[in-house]
Amino acid sequence: MSVAFYETGPALAQYLVLHYGPPGWQLPSEAFQVLADFPVRCVREGFRWEELPPDPHALELGCSVGRSCFELSRRCRRVVGLDRSEAFIQAARLLQTDGFLRSAVPLEGDRTEEWLFSRPPGVRPERIAFEVGDALSAPCGDPVDLLLAANLLDRVPDPAALLRRCSSLVRPGGQFLLTSPFTWLPEYTPRPHWLLPGSERVAALLEPYFTLLRRWDLPLVLREHPRKFQWCLPEATLWRKKA
Repeated sequence: MSVAFYETGPALAQYLVLHYGPPGWQLPSEAFQVLADFPVRCVREGFRWEELPPDPHALELGCSVGRSCFELSRRCRRVVGLDRSEAFIQAARLLQTDGFLRSAVPLEGDRTEEWLFSRPPGVRPERIAFEVGDALSAPCGDPVDLLLAANLLDRVPDPAALLRRCSSLVRPGGQFLLTSPFTWLPEYTPRPHWLLPGSERVAALLEPYFTLLRRWDLPLVLREHPRKFQWCLPEATLWRKKA
């Protein structure tokens, strides 16, 4: 697996199911469906909304196919979703403009089936800008009230640089939600840049700029095909930018 994987049809199908599939598509049985809708749970459970100003501005780095951005648009005046994958951003934009898209989903071997994915009801697509760009270098505008980086840290070549950049992207008093399973792989991150152990190194890099508000596990299940699922246990940390 490499960066190019995120431009492929199987990758697009996996993330469309994770972001927009009903629980019965995402998970193999009802017993696991509490783990559904990871991008939605990030937004609803991750931030302390009562401590934020009305109509906040939000930025998501590594937004994938955009479900968290749509969820943020319910409460935020302006949302920017940035991802390096052109395929993912194209899908997010189609859902934004057309409200639906069809994509081939793996069944068994080379067999696929076309499934229909729809924009969630009640969101505000006009508030969102989806952009293709590198999280380490793309222009992101003025500091925001909310920053989300879900499972991106171990998919960039320099995670420490990403965390340092995040400190400049959040206004004082704003909140930063970071999730990561710390799956360090050389095809994404050269070994000298691995943050080991991840939880401790992240804290050391963020504490000069942020105050830790909460640390917890935020599990998800990623469907590959009807009989293979990836169970993942990212660590979630919520931070408040220091004045």
